[in-house]
Amino acid sequence: VEVALVLGAIGRVHLKKGEYAEAKVVLKECMRTFENIGVPSNNRKINEIRSCLVESELALMQSATSTLAGQRREISSVPYIDKALAVDEIADEYKNKGDYTCAIWFYSEALALRRRKVDRISTSSSGGTRNSEIVDVGRTISNIAQLRTERREFGAAKILFEEARELYKSVGLSANHPFYRDLLQEIELMRKM
Repeated sequence: VEVALVLGAIGRVHLKKGEYAEAKVVLKECMRTFENIGVPSNNRKINEIRSCLVESELALMQSATSTLAGQRREISSVPYIDKALAVDEIADEYKNKGDYTCAIWFYSEALALRRRKVDRISTSSSGGTRNSEIVDVGRTISNIAQLRTERREFGAAKILFEEARELYKSVGLSANHPFYRDLLQEIELMRKM
């Protein structure tokens, strides 16, 4: 645990100094160390380190306006409405590279951002939440569940798929909606395993 805590502290120093690439490397190693020794993913320290890792990735994404070849590096042509969308895109990159552990970290951060947004909206003076915000939470949970399935963590995946299904049902999402259909297919695959 001490090694992970020291790595986290070093990563934060790099982040504060604007050394985002160095922070990313050290913070990823910190997260892997925590995971290897079995620290639960909902641990407060892990959440803090994950948030720092996300900040370093986002800073790299924003500052990487050119490559060595002088070409503009485009992460996305879509301007981000909120931070969760940017974090999703980073998670998607890791997922596409087959780095499911990092993808889970970033989807988890996007999930935390989305849940805070839903909480803010529901406790604001206008009250209520927009169904689309809750669907986004469900979709992010479903993404994490799919990655847990890829990692053969079936118990965790099953719980997450069920949570996403309940969220979709709570807002009356049609079973014909693509997100709901995908979710039901994933649940059906889980049953066959």
